[in-house]
Amino acid sequence: MDNNIKTCVALILSATVSISAQAQFPYEGSVFTEEYVSLQDPTLLDIDLGWDDPELVVPLPFTFSIGELQAFEMNLGGTGEMLFAMGEIGSMNILWPLSLDVMDVSNAMTNDPEDVSTIGYQTEGNEPNRIFKIEWNNCGVYEEIDELGTADIRVNWQVWLHEGSGMIEYRFGPTTLTEEDLFSVLEGYPLSSAIILNLDEGYSGEIYFASGDASSPSWSMDTDFYNWYYNGESLTNVPQEGTGYRFNGTSTSSAESEVVNNAFQLFPNPASSTCVVSNLTETEQQYSCLSVAGKIVDQWMLAPQATQRLDVSEFAPGLYVIQTDQGASQKLMIH
Repeated sequence: MDNNIKTCVALILSATVSISAQAQFPYEGSVFTEEYVSLQDPTLLDIDLGWDDPELVVPLPFTFSIGELQAFEMNLGGTGEMLFAMGEIGSMNILWPLSLDVMDVSNAMTNDPEDVSTIGYQTEGNEPNRIFKIEWNNCGVYEEIDELGTADIRVNWQVWLHEGSGMIEYRFGPTTLTEEDLFSVLEGYPLSSAIILNLDEGYSGEIYFASGDASSPSWSMDTDFYNWYYNGESLTNVPQEGTGYRFNGTSTSSAESEVVNNAFQLFPNPASSTCVVSNLTETEQQYSCLSVAGKIVDQWMLAPQATQRLDVSEFAPGLYVIQTDQGASQKLMIH
């Protein structure tokens, strides 16, 4: 596709309900330098040879918080370089490691059958500290392949999701993309790296993006997608191999987790048909299940140390909150 914004707009138009912005953006970006290591045995996404603008679901091995949204899967979209999760009420949270229109280099007909681009993932570590890693490997860019028929530009990067801390990382690998390419081949294409939360049908949300020198970028906020994309500041060069952008996590603190775990337990979570709620306290408590809009969808009483089987088979997929009249609460994902 000749313009990243076209596919992104199509995705945005699929949203139907807006969500109010958070009072404070939950992430803060920082730069680190670490050796880039390609994934050794990834599960490759099921996309055809010669792919362009792939769109498919990427499963996550654990539920992961992206802002206030609990995601158990993500969608590969945009022009192949974007991961996004849809909220129950229509908003999108987007991980956008590098705003490039990537494409399989086999489209350039390099006469090397092994010269292909892949997108794959793997999980490392043990619960509750696993790391989900997804890698764009040996990718070309649409503008060069379509216009020139060559694939001299190559890019590699990974996105890491840390289960325990909720931290997000963009890690950049070998690249042949130069500053000159940004103005010649890409013709001033706005290059940036971003996290976008609560993007609604009006193209407004919380856009946290990098600009300036890629080795030490400035991090800024915008609330208007069009203003940012067409008029905002961009990266002036390309993140080099070994550069990484790290975004602090949004996980619950250990003190908060201890209170929750001592109050009640949910299992399984995420759930699809039933979920067992166990009262771990010595007092009778009232439980409420609320949608993200704050509507009570179910309510019940539980005696001390008692359990309740909650039928969620008719619940719409998405995020819910189980809370007690004593102030304890936990998030429940239905899929």
